Amino acid sequence: MLNLRWEKCLNYFKKKLSKYEFSMWIRSLKPKFKKNKLILYVPNQFILDWVKENYLKKINSLIKNFSNDKIIYVELIINKKLKITQKYINSYINQKISKKKILLNIKKKKFKNFILCKTNKIAYESAYKIAKNPGKNYNPLFIYGKTGLGKTHLLYAIKNFIIKKNKNLKIIYINSENFVQKMVKSLKNNSIEKFKKYYRSVNILLIDDVQFFSNKKRSQEELFHTFNNLIEQNKQIVLTADCYPTKIKGIQNKLKSRLDCGLSIPIKSPKKNTRIKILIKKSSEKNIYLSYQVAKYIAKKLKSNIRELEGVINKIHANLEINPNNIVTIKFIKSILKDLFHTKIKKITIKKIQEMVANHYNVKLSDMLSRKRSKSIILPRQISMSLIKKLTKYSLKEIGGFFNNKQHSTVLYSCKKIKKLLYNNLEIKKDYFYLLKKLS
Repeated sequence: MLNLRWEKCLNYFKKKLSKYEFSMWIRSLKPKFKKNKLILYVPNQFILDWVKENYLKKINSLIKNFSNDKIIYVELIINKKLKITQKYINSYINQKISKKKILLNIKKKKFKNFILCKTNKIAYESAYKIAKNPGKNYNPLFIYGKTGLGKTHLLYAIKNFIIKKNKNLKIIYINSENFVQKMVKSLKNNSIEKFKKYYRSVNILLIDDVQFFSNKKRSQEELFHTFNNLIEQNKQIVLTADCYPTKIKGIQNKLKSRLDCGLSIPIKSPKKNTRIKILIKKSSEKNIYLSYQVAKYIAKKLKSNIRELEGVINKIHANLEINPNNIVTIKFIKSILKDLFHTKIKKITIKKIQEMVANHYNVKLSDMLSRKRSKSIILPRQISMSLIKKLTKYSLKEIGGFFNNKQHSTVLYSCKKIKKLLYNNLEIKKDYFYLLKKLS
């Protein structure tokens, strides 16, 4: 009878909650009835607090409705022996991180929060000058680089700086996709003149991800005229994209010319030491102690962008909320980020090795793979064979097949030859390990 009450309670939440919410918060509770008291054991303090805040009141109500007893009291008690299924923890973390991204407070994107390094210093200084004196320097400013390197951060930093300094200035930040969508909507609603007036009356226009205007002729036309109108009035324009303005595909030449008429500044991926600083700074902001060695380990694994590093910190933070007794060690990082690290492993192919070696020694790939025996070709060929043997699981015979059907003995000789040269020739040793590092 007592268990039946709890089963009814479970069935109620099963219908109301998502699969992962139900498994994370309700299924993890272990009931035990004592007279007119229901004790619910929970795995840790985090889950206790969450259930208490979000579900306890409803559990109390349901248990009383399903019971004939006059008094039913529900109590939450921690039992550290209980464990939550890891897949539900991961699902919860991913959902939470996703919500955090959506609810990210753009007011935090300021110049003082931007981590400076050699690869973004010029972009930062240019954006800061514009924020101090809009319309006076670098108009337009065009910042380009791969995703997640801080382009959007700089746009918001400009906006937040100007708003704080001069609230009378009209400043608009908009993503290119939103610009296009709003323009299309205004055309459908016969309000295009209102749309034009709105964007041509600003003091500062910040447009993100200009590459999304690609192949949208009507939107490009409107951006072109808006651009001209604002520049003529000495109003400030700042734009970002994933590549240099003239290299954006599907953009009309006249618009490319306008985008490239000011200052174009690249932002590149941060170096390892900068990635370490970013990880330590971002973790400290969330009251997470991240040792230098752990930060170095993550920075070595993830080399692409800052946004990815922030995602890692969010995942660490969410894991620690669920299991606060965990210590952030390299072992802990490996366990929670194994899927992410696995996707980062490079797929090394024979063709890639051959192409990289040929490029490094400035020889034609076709010559290196041929039966030619000139000195300028033999060394790259032998190094290529040696690297393939080291970095792949192909047999000597299979490797020879990729070099115009060379005999396995030829491949073996090449590998032994390079091994010997690594001890005797400093220049070849330098080349070999440079290529090895770049490939692996």
